[in-house]
Amino acid sequence: MKYGSDIKFSLSKNNMSRLLFILLILFHVQANAIEGYFENGYGLLIKCEKTLGGDGDSSIDPQTLYHTGLCGGYISSIHDSVKDMRLHDLIKEDPYCMPIGINRGQLVGIVVNYLKGNPESLNASASSSVLTAFSEAFPCTQ
Repeated sequence: MKYGSDIKFSLSKNNMSRLLFILLILFHVQANAIEGYFENGYGLLIKCEKTLGGDGDSSIDPQTLYHTGLCGGYISSIHDSVKDMRLHDLIKEDPYCMPIGINRGQLVGIVVNYLKGNPESLNASASSSVLTAFSEAFPCTQ
């Protein structure tokens, strides 16, 4: 098998039009990235709703598993980022006080309930919605 310069690539006008159309769609979908955010509350809600079945169990179909990873990973990364910022004194105090023993599935449920109960958050950044959901669910008492 040969690699490198032996590969020929050509696009017909029809294929070029399709490629341009796909690129325009991708550009439109990623418009939030230009504004500084990759995900808004609505996008996160869609992913997280696909994560939770009717009784809170995860489905095993590949698309649902994909969304489960995106949702759980996004929410976990927000929490981990906050904890790292606190550890390195980038923020002065914790915005929420999560009890020990909370699992990722419970966090997903908290975020989904927050997003559903606060429709104005669907157009906001997903990260601010997650932080607000955590702050409301786990307030710090001092």
